[in-house]
Amino acid sequence: MLEINDELMTPGCPQCAVKHLSAALSYAADAKSLGFLHPGTESLLLMAKAYINLGEVAVGYKSHLWYAVGLLQRAEEAAVRTGEVGTAEASREARLGLEEGGEEYLRTAMELLYPRLAHCPRALELAHFAEASRELPEWTGWTGDYASDIGRIRDDFFTAMKEAPAASEETAEKGGEEAMATKKAAKKAPAFLKKGDPKAKQAACKGGKCKGGKCRG
Repeated sequence: MLEINDELMTPGCPQCAVKHLSAALSYAADAKSLGFLHPGTESLLLMAKAYINLGEVAVGYKSHLWYAVGLLQRAEEAAVRTGEVGTAEASREARLGLEEGGEEYLRTAMELLYPRLAHCPRALELAHFAEASRELPEWTGWTGDYASDIGRIRDDFFTAMKEAPAASEETAEKGGEEAMATKKAAKKAPAFLKKGDPKAKQAACKGGKCKGGKCRG
């Protein structure tokens, strides 16, 4: 698995092609979230993002596999550049195992990466923040205050249900029209999720299966 065939004018190396295509895919997916990655800890952050996305694959998001492979390739490159030998080796071993074994190697890869991340919660924190940005690229409300951002996202994207106050004698006489009018209210979705925009469906359903109007991540 670790054998190197050093040929620039290669007769054909599908595995190498997959490696570089996976890296290209990860760069394309990260185009709007890389700003959250601090250059001084780039290799661990990329490894953390790969680890997070392998977890996504494990619960059914198959498209995240090659994204994670690409992140591992980039983590290896960053680690080589900064002399982090252990991180480079772990990234490479996990990547090659995934390229050859696919989902069958998933748990082994995660077990290989985790020890290098277990004592660096900051890397996992920022990696999840970057992933949140990638998952919701058009939203402009990021503040970095996670609890505040969660509340604002819920306000912007989740339907707000308001129970009507008990009907008064006056509203009862009107046939409850006012109560009916105030029974339920829904916030408008952001403009970029206008009706007919394919991003609307993606934003509504990404991160979990939708059932009964709710998304479960």
